[in-house]
Amino acid sequence: MRTYVKTWLVSLVAGLLIAGAALPLTGQAAASPAGGAAGALNFVGERYEKSAHPLSETTLTIIHDSHFHGNFYTADDALNIANYFGLINHIREKAPHSLVIFNGDDTATSLLSTAFQGQHMIDALNAMKIDIDTFGNHDFDMGPDQLKKLVGASKFPWVSANVVDKDGNMFAHAEGAKPYIVKEVNGVKVGLTGLITEETPAITTVGDNVVLNPVEAMKQVVPQMKKDGAELIIVASHLASPEARIVAQEVDGIDLIVGDHAAFAYEMPEKINDTLLWFIGDEYTYLGEINLQVKDGGIADFNYRRYTLEDEVKEEGFKPDPAVLNIMNDYNGRLEKELETVIGKTDVELNMMKAVQRQGETPIGNYVADTVREYIQADAVIVGGGDIRADYVLPPGPITKRNVMETLPFQNYLVKLELTGEVLRQALENGVSEIESGAGRFPQVSGIEFSFNPNLPQGFRVVDVKVGGKPLDPNGVYTLGTTDYLAEGGDNYDMLTKAKVLVDGHAGPLISLLVLDRIQEQGAIAPKIEGRIVRTDRKPEGYPAFADIEGHPYLPSIVKLYAQGVARGQNDTAFAPDEPITRAQFAALLTRIVGPGEATEPSAPLPFQDVENGDWHYEAIRDAYRQGLMQGVTEERFAPADPITKDELRLILQNALKVLHIDADADSLMEALKDAEAKDRMTRAQAAAALDRLIGVLDSK
Repeated sequence: MRTYVKTWLVSLVAGLLIAGAALPLTGQAAASPAGGAAGALNFVGERYEKSAHPLSETTLTIIHDSHFHGNFYTADDALNIANYFGLINHIREKAPHSLVIFNGDDTATSLLSTAFQGQHMIDALNAMKIDIDTFGNHDFDMGPDQLKKLVGASKFPWVSANVVDKDGNMFAHAEGAKPYIVKEVNGVKVGLTGLITEETPAITTVGDNVVLNPVEAMKQVVPQMKKDGAELIIVASHLASPEARIVAQEVDGIDLIVGDHAAFAYEMPEKINDTLLWFIGDEYTYLGEINLQVKDGGIADFNYRRYTLEDEVKEEGFKPDPAVLNIMNDYNGRLEKELETVIGKTDVELNMMKAVQRQGETPIGNYVADTVREYIQADAVIVGGGDIRADYVLPPGPITKRNVMETLPFQNYLVKLELTGEVLRQALENGVSEIESGAGRFPQVSGIEFSFNPNLPQGFRVVDVKVGGKPLDPNGVYTLGTTDYLAEGGDNYDMLTKAKVLVDGHAGPLISLLVLDRIQEQGAIAPKIEGRIVRTDRKPEGYPAFADIEGHPYLPSIVKLYAQGVARGQNDTAFAPDEPITRAQFAALLTRIVGPGEATEPSAPLPFQDVENGDWHYEAIRDAYRQGLMQGVTEERFAPADPITKDELRLILQNALKVLHIDADADSLMEALKDAEAKDRMTRAQAAAALDRLIGVLDSK
């Protein structure tokens, strides 16, 4: 399966917003999450890790999280449900007074979920005798009526403080769900409840049920739990961690919150007011253990440990849970037969070869992209051609579930973004940037028509773009449906990471299951090529018409600088790339990038006798000199017509980096010129290459 890196910027922002109310238990600076910046959030510190901080007495142990998405995986995978529960057994053996707390999104959405409607997961959870589960948004993907059936089939309690039916009663109360339970463990009465993200009705099917504001719901439920004798209150959270932090800040009386709708994975807990919180990701990568020492009805001390399942299964004597292993193998075996189920037919041949999806528009690419756009209601859709990879041609005739899963084998969840037309163009440019090598980033699209010229430099290949039949407006705002993999910057779609997220990957469904369901609904499909993606030999508007740059090794840099208004030709048809660049010409290029800046003595005249006010290069030389970018060859002579040598270019670029406060070395900007000698005259093309690098560093600053 494809692995995704989860960003934690949203959590970081939320942590900074509430940092004034949150104090680390250690009294030290907060420690960092994996991949994060130290000091941003109020983590409790490594000194509370179990191996470093043994407790004199452990009253109870909390084992968490879940968020399994209906997946079992197989015995060949280290990360599978039987091994996960084997690790839980290992902890339970050493900690008899324990609670296993799961946080929702367990029954869906996966191929197993589609085949068995979530019952496979209930069987596994029943075998493990977990203590509670709560509802996640994906648990509603099969509809509220099916979720009620699953609740009724469960031998463990489902709890939620903020999901009610239209009459205000607890959702699935007739099937046994409760707002909370109070359970006595080793003499301590523990109140257990759950929370689901308030955005659930907008991202899945809840029917006429209602999701209450989590803060307001907890303000009602916490006093009720205390009235029923709860000494400790623990929340199984299916909120995104920023929302959970707000609950911890706004609601008194919560001792522990575990679980995260957004699947952020942190190395250690954090503390806000008197509430501990810990988020350790989703599926089977990590398992959390929190040991509590309880005195006088409160937490007197604690420690924690985060287990990495892949490491634990390598330990001598590790055993998967045998009952869950049997259930996993049984359902996977049944799934093999289920995959042969015919779900519809195709009236046309469908070429699903990997190489074809990476070169141009395809019927199956159109069908997948249209399915996404129909579901997410976006202006446009981009799906990576590399995500379509059955690698065979399906003739007209029946389509099975296996055909769909082989065509879309990755766990790609649907995301909806809001972005500008310019960012959308950049995404398309990235999509066609490596068509020569057959890269998987090639875009299959819906709602979009575009042409591209594969013979042009990368970044300048897209010629025309229409969205919804109208020319793309670079400043317009559009919605884009895509995969979480691309939205998180996969396949070099970094520009998408800056877009506004309307529906994230933890809310959207699996694209493969969307396609499967759509084929079942339609019965027969006949997608075709419609001219959405067209190769052309034309050039985009604004592309330089210089005949002498075609095939030049520095062509991309020349085009970039021309497009940005930095470089100009000698005339309308010639750039003269191999002619020496003069000091005046370079001053003009450089100041177009750096700007005029602020002179220390704005009114002071230039000391150079060979530069006069009224010369075409006067202002450029004046600005370059006053900012310290360039000096004269003598105190009174600038030599505007003299060529620049490589040594002079290095010095000027180093000055520019200093003026721009960029910590970099000029040699890094001149990497493309390494074959030139120190005294060699720099050409106009070589200058463009160095300045292209400078702009790149400046843009990334």
